[in-house]
Amino acid sequence: MYQAIFSTAAALLFKNRALPKTIFVGGVLTAWLLAMPSHAPAQSSASLDRLVSQIESMFPPLEGYIIAVDGTGLTLDLKQGMPVARGDRLQLVRYGRDLFHPVTKKKVGRKETDLGEIEVLEVRQDYSLARALNPAVLPQAGDGVRSPFQKLSFLVAPPQVKSKSSINVDRLRYNMESRINRHPRFAVPAFDFGLWMIDEKLTVRAALQPQNLQRLLRKVRVDFVLVPRVRVVKGKMALHYQLVSTADGAVKKQADILSSDMPVADAPRERERGTQTSFQRKNDLFRFVGKQEFPYEIIDFDVGDLDGDGENEFVLIDRYRIMIFANKAGRLRRIGTVKANKIASHFLAVDVGDINGNARDEIFVTNQVGDRLQSFALESRRGEKGFHHIWKDANLYFRIIRPMGKPPVLVSQSPGFRNPFQGPIKKVLFQNGQYRQGADLNTPEIYGTHFILYGMTQQDLNGNGTAETVMLDDNSRLRIYTPSGKLIVKSSDYYGHDPRLIDVGVKEEITGVVRQGDPVRFRGRLQFVKIGGDRFLLLPRNHNAGDGFLDRLVIVEGSGLTLLRLTAEGFEKAYESTKQKGFLGNYRVIPRKNGAGADVYMLRVDKTTWAKNVSSTLSTYEWPQ
Repeated sequence: MYQAIFSTAAALLFKNRALPKTIFVGGVLTAWLLAMPSHAPAQSSASLDRLVSQIESMFPPLEGYIIAVDGTGLTLDLKQGMPVARGDRLQLVRYGRDLFHPVTKKKVGRKETDLGEIEVLEVRQDYSLARALNPAVLPQAGDGVRSPFQKLSFLVAPPQVKSKSSINVDRLRYNMESRINRHPRFAVPAFDFGLWMIDEKLTVRAALQPQNLQRLLRKVRVDFVLVPRVRVVKGKMALHYQLVSTADGAVKKQADILSSDMPVADAPRERERGTQTSFQRKNDLFRFVGKQEFPYEIIDFDVGDLDGDGENEFVLIDRYRIMIFANKAGRLRRIGTVKANKIASHFLAVDVGDINGNARDEIFVTNQVGDRLQSFALESRRGEKGFHHIWKDANLYFRIIRPMGKPPVLVSQSPGFRNPFQGPIKKVLFQNGQYRQGADLNTPEIYGTHFILYGMTQQDLNGNGTAETVMLDDNSRLRIYTPSGKLIVKSSDYYGHDPRLIDVGVKEEITGVVRQGDPVRFRGRLQFVKIGGDRFLLLPRNHNAGDGFLDRLVIVEGSGLTLLRLTAEGFEKAYESTKQKGFLGNYRVIPRKNGAGADVYMLRVDKTTWAKNVSSTLSTYEWPQ
């Protein structure tokens, strides 16, 4: 039975073309603990608290007072044995009146005025000598000095297990990252160190070599790498760790912490490739036709008529290759390859569509090179072999959206210097023999929301001539906005959940050190299709551990497609495909002529942090009318 997701009141508003109130899609929200596998109990925090406390002791905050002022010289109550040395710079603070809570009347602190910095000149047995760096500041006895607030960032390496016990290393790493993040001065960037090592073909030991750490720092700004290992010490389980500085690869601290509560490993069936883990009941809206496997990671794919002969070709990309396939009796046969620089290029997405109107689809590739984009477009020429560049070195993201009943629209967006995405989404036009950015896509102005071109489409849902904006938000929920900015749909279910990150863009630290910006999760395509007399919205769905409540945990337990049918009352869930192994890299639905059903293609990638073998599977389904 279909699950209606619009209320009766909302249905009336929708029928009358009015602006409905916020509507929630899906069922009742379930506590996240129920979503966690029963065989993986939570790890207690005692051992992790000890680990963080030991690291914290290496970077203690320093506080003191000025006890005497002699001209420009200052005497501090800091002495030998404290974490202070000649040349250190400390914050100079003037304390004022006490501050009290207006309700509880309890003292919450005292007023502070920042006077700048002082420099330590000499550390003696019972005191230190210093000077103010700003000659306009007049320090006084009783003023405070403290070490400046220092935020330290850590990456957690894939845990190594030297024990016969079954340990869930993914959850152990996540537990460690979560506990470190709770410390006010510590942070763990949203960067998958394990996947980076796989991409660079490095072991943990090799990754910590100075030359490889420099390569790492070009991708993410981080101060230390925490290398955990589970081993047995005197017959007891112990969490051993090393804290390695990214500046020089030196081990700053290592220790063993006894722990008997390691998270247990997943059941073996969840680690076996090709094992079915879902037996949910479903109607047979899709019919499985076949699949084709590739012994490497396919980043993205799209389908289109590249040579204008009326038959579709398949375009698949990995990190640096565009591979063109023809469908020969249900089997893909490669008919062409275009390669970019293997070392510098990192393809993010591919889109295929006829934008220049010559009856041959172009190939648009979003390509990351370092901290910028060098995207490009390819096209075949009549009477010539191969594909030719028709647009080069575009510092833009590309995406093609396909509103029902209208030609495809190529949109673009620029990367920023503080965030991977900056500015509005713009349409791309082909005029006078070249591509150029045109007007902004008509997205609503929503305070606190910045639309990105991935995980977004537009569609006129109620037939009033204006398109609503359909998107997956930062929390992987479906949202739909009217052009005026009214939120008319917000799902309680989670969609998308792609484990991949986009890390284009940099930002400048206060100290002048340029570092990589905060990554953004990739979001797959959203597509509307019309089959027979029904309209459907297709949504990618990667089933993550924690079902969306654990945002930093990107363990994909399986993936599939969800179909929502658009009715007079709104949307209702029409179908959800069987959960299969791997994350959903992308999908495409190609409606057949005269509305006689469609062909459905799903790309899944079986890739884990610890396995060196990565495979991709392109599955084909029939969607009858």
